[in-house]
Amino acid sequence: MIQRIQSLFLFGVAVLSGIMLTGDLLIMNSGSGKLFTIGFQGLGEEGGEIIQRLWPLSFIMALVPVLALVAIFLYRKRSTQMRVTMIVILLSLGTLILGAFYVIMFDRKIDVTIIWKIKVVFPLVSAILAWLAYRAILRDDLIVKSYDRLR
Repeated sequence: MIQRIQSLFLFGVAVLSGIMLTGDLLIMNSGSGKLFTIGFQGLGEEGGEIIQRLWPLSFIMALVPVLALVAIFLYRKRSTQMRVTMIVILLSLGTLILGAFYVIMFDRKIDVTIIWKIKVVFPLVSAILAWLAYRAILRDDLIVKSYDRLR
């Protein structure tokens, strides 16, 4: 049901997470002038080949928009929708933490200067939108339960 506000929040999560699957998340400039990028496909040289596949990060980044879209269509089962939305929140925060871990580990191996892109904040914004959706689903569930008590 697209008219419910939580559906709009979850759709926003799906769109932001889907945008993260395209292009680079950030660019790292090494001291020797080489540019490295981290994106959905992994760690690679800019405009070149992938050096290291980051499978856990890629898996989480692909799973978040799918689960957000699944949660939209679970509107008849609010408890399941709340669980899936909580998983989306945790995976969005996991994307942020895992991405930071990879950047820190790469920075320890090679001294790099990080050039941030706007896509880096998308997991945090997705987690906030998913949390707002969770609160709206919980509010709907409480309203339905209060109507059941009045019968």
